[in-house]
Amino acid sequence: MTVHPPRIQAPALSGLEPATLDDLLAGDLREGESFTDDSLADRTLADLTFSECSFDGLHASGLVCRGIRATDCSIESADAATISAPSSTLRDVTISHSRIGSLEGYDSQWNSVRLTECKLGYINLRGSVLADVAFDGCQIDELDLGSARATRVTLSGCRIGTLEVPGATLKDVDLRGLDLSRIVGADGLRGAVIDDEQLLQLAPILASQLGIEVV
Repeated sequence: MTVHPPRIQAPALSGLEPATLDDLLAGDLREGESFTDDSLADRTLADLTFSECSFDGLHASGLVCRGIRATDCSIESADAATISAPSSTLRDVTISHSRIGSLEGYDSQWNSVRLTECKLGYINLRGSVLADVAFDGCQIDELDLGSARATRVTLSGCRIGTLEVPGATLKDVDLRGLDLSRIVGADGLRGAVIDDEQLLQLAPILASQLGIEVV
């Protein structure tokens, strides 16, 4: 069986101008800028657009940013207890070494996105469309993909407490290398790929959800 890996394009970043987020307003477009140790904490800023921007040490706890669009952006060492960003679009974005307690990102579109060595609490991507997305070495308490459509997604070297997939549509979703404790909506795993060791690990979980008694 051939499992197609994510096709991820690295952000195109060069010649960025140092800038600040202090004067940012809802609906703003920022392009070709770099932000270091800046803050969007407790801001409400809908319909933002960032193109070819980098963020290093971003503080974003309490940020509300419905409809945010980020293209060709890198985010490193971001920290946030909560972020509300439903109906958002990420394309050619990398996120690394960041901590997010709760991310409300339902009804979003992620295309060519890589998350590396991130600590994530509750990630709500219900109803979202994910294509060419890689989670590498991430620790996630709960990942909610209910009713999502996911294509060419990997979770290599990750640990997830609870994976929710009721009503999900998966294709080329590679779970090999994932340490998974609990599944909600196991029938939504159709189209995912696991290895022999994971099958043994998940057998009691799947049996319980299917109402099968193992004696």
